Amino acid sequence: MTLSLVLALSPATATEIPKNFLLSEPDARKILSPDDAAEQGYKISDKLTRPLVLNPCVHRRAVDRGRLAARTITFWSSAPSGSAEQLVLYKSPGAAHAAFTQLRAEVKRCASKRDPAAPALKIRWRTSKAKAGDESIGMGYQTWQDGIVNETVTGVVARRGSALMIYTTSDGYYNPGGLTKTARKMAAKVCALPGVC
Repeated sequence: MTLSLVLALSPATATEIPKNFLLSEPDARKILSPDDAAEQGYKISDKLTRPLVLNPCVHRRAVDRGRLAARTITFWSSAPSGSAEQLVLYKSPGAAHAAFTQLRAEVKRCASKRDPAAPALKIRWRTSKAKAGDESIGMGYQTWQDGIVNETVTGVVARRGSALMIYTTSDGYYNPGGLTKTARKMAAKVCALPGVC
């Protein structure tokens, strides 16, 4: 088979994410016993309209443009705690960069706000430096009520080529550095998908 024929048969860009491609996906697809399922669980979504899991302005649907494929895995436990892994593939590195830039801008625009459903609850977002992929940022928030921290969510957002990846956890204190190793691993892995890097 000639190289030109191979190139003609190969897709120029990835339009789907292979099964079990995300780092948490093999665990997320395991069937839990009824006892375990009562205490913890995963949800997997391939909906293109699902908003980014770090969502400072609380959009109900995705507002970024140029998506080709997406997968979001969320984990919950009765601890209570949770985490998420999200991978979004875009039409081009420019579209992925635009989504990354838009998210950074939204953190500033919606940095401090209140939840209309719980007026006493204050939400404060913050960002910090992170190193993963072509560009990245640490991002997360704390919820406060009566001067006491209720919840802390830490996240890392990284872009590699035309892919955007997000990792979050609600365990412990704000520490994006704890998630950068995972983001770097996926930033390297996405280059196996056609047209991403």
